[in-house]
Amino acid sequence: MKSSYIIFADDDADYLELITGYFKQFNNGVAVYIFKSGKEVLKFLENVDGNILPLLIVSNKNMPLISGGDILVAVRSHPFFKNVPVVLYNTSFTKSDEDFCDNLGASWVLKSTSVEGVKQTAKILAEFCQLQHH
Repeated sequence: MKSSYIIFADDDADYLELITGYFKQFNNGVAVYIFKSGKEVLKFLENVDGNILPLLIVSNKNMPLISGGDILVAVRSHPFFKNVPVVLYNTSFTKSDEDFCDNLGASWVLKSTSVEGVKQTAKILAEFCQLQHH
């Protein structure tokens, strides 16, 4: 069965509302699952049917307790999810952060500080999901 949902995770509720709102405008055929912590994401994934995987997991890299990096490691080590595309974002990325993402087959983007930047990021994510979905 084809996936038709995306996971967004961020402990910043305002940013989460903004990016998911724009995402829904650009791609209303994909369900959006919103999580405010890495713990919530991992708990959700424990109960996912292995035949209905997310199109994409998008997470803030730096969340308290369980970070986006922790989510990425867990996803890559799980047989069902190891090939699910993951995008981590943050306000800054060091070379070691970039290498971490590259080594685990994830993408990374800078977290925009402007509304227009958030809108553009959401548009790119929506276009990616449309390609995956069809």
